[in-house]
Amino acid sequence: MPAVLDEFARRVNQAGGELYVVGGWVRDLLMGTEPGEFDLATNLSPDEIRRALEGLGAIHDIGEKFGTLVLSGDEGELEITTFRSDEYRPGSRHPQVSPVSTIEEDLARRDFTVNAVALSLAPERGCLVDPFGGLEDVRRKVIRTPGRPEVRMAEDPLRMMRAVRFSAQLGFGIEPGLLEVLRRDAERLDEISWERRKAELELILVSPRPDVGVRTLVDAGLMDHVAPEVSAMEGVEQPPAYHRADVLEHTLLTMTYLPAEPLLRRAALFHDLGKPPTKVTVPKTMFPEHDKISETLTRRAMRRLRYGRRDVDTTAFLVRRHMRPIRYEPDFSDAAVRRLVRDCTMTRSGRVVVPVSEVLELARADVKAGSLDTVEPFLTFIDDLERRINALEAASEVAKARSPLDGRELMRLFDRGPGPWLKEVKSHLADLVLEGTLAPEDKEEAARRAREFLERSEGFSR
Repeated sequence: MPAVLDEFARRVNQAGGELYVVGGWVRDLLMGTEPGEFDLATNLSPDEIRRALEGLGAIHDIGEKFGTLVLSGDEGELEITTFRSDEYRPGSRHPQVSPVSTIEEDLARRDFTVNAVALSLAPERGCLVDPFGGLEDVRRKVIRTPGRPEVRMAEDPLRMMRAVRFSAQLGFGIEPGLLEVLRRDAERLDEISWERRKAELELILVSPRPDVGVRTLVDAGLMDHVAPEVSAMEGVEQPPAYHRADVLEHTLLTMTYLPAEPLLRRAALFHDLGKPPTKVTVPKTMFPEHDKISETLTRRAMRRLRYGRRDVDTTAFLVRRHMRPIRYEPDFSDAAVRRLVRDCTMTRSGRVVVPVSEVLELARADVKAGSLDTVEPFLTFIDDLERRINALEAASEVAKARSPLDGRELMRLFDRGPGPWLKEVKSHLADLVLEGTLAPEDKEEAARRAREFLERSEGFSR
């Protein structure tokens, strides 16, 4: 604990008050894991808290109307809240806050029993307050609510996703009664903003068990109110020659083979969204252009969840290209490898935003989640591709491989407006630069090559 906390606890004691560490820090301590941030609760009023904090650092009134002050100093931040109760009116997400006199009353408002525990710092140190059996639930590894689960979830329906998130983060099961409430009341999640739903989804994706979290969201019906495109993958069977599970189970497996990095886990979750709508069974089961449709559905789902443009673009980029390394063949020419690297590297203003290494990492996870009979051959191909990329130094060259002619110059040259043709021509010229057959500054040769490309691709002449 930070030294400043000892001094604050001493002052609270001198003022005749009580002070407790509450919530997640205590839970983590009971689990034997490294505790995170401190949340403190006291019976002192905000004015009394302020007096006890004087001289210990900067004091911020971020939630004084709710009885919360924050102390900032060299050792970080301390958030201190006066004991309170929260009363929710029907249909409102904003509770009516009232001060209460005991820590037990304060803990009664918490979401789950494992968070409704407190450790005393003053007047005596080290006493555990556990009115709802949180310690036993830590031992049993179960997520349960203090009080009736339907009441706790109705107060803030986002708690339904929080229950799933804690299950995935802590490796705990969800108490059957609470799980039944999640299933029964899943549609109440629509009362919650898309931004808050997105934030919980992100925490589930980077948890130690994202597969358990996403599976629970689907089984409980919550995913229908987060990303229904994910729910649609359940039960969609795949050819056993390449897969050992349906599309949803394959997706869950893919996430487990990736590090807890938001972009990669998110791309894994969305990478096969296009399979349900593209599935055909004649002459055999296939998913034609599923990567292209997956990109479209990824953008749609992420925009609905209010992701920022950069997150949408980088995730959709990975989704669209996750099959490219798997389609590599050892007889690819060096030029073909360079083109693959350029196509699988996202750049902005000459800077690499998504390196080809992340496409390779997603492809490897996709392969590992497939048929056990095909894992080794496909991984060998991807390893060979990576060796060739490194030998050619293609990854380091790709950001420099830009068309000598920009969009405006090409439109003037051919007297044409913007359109898909422009991206195709610039991509072709960048490929030539990457291959070394076109100098980066040779605009005259670039114009000739651009004309040849258009004549071949669309019969354009001028």
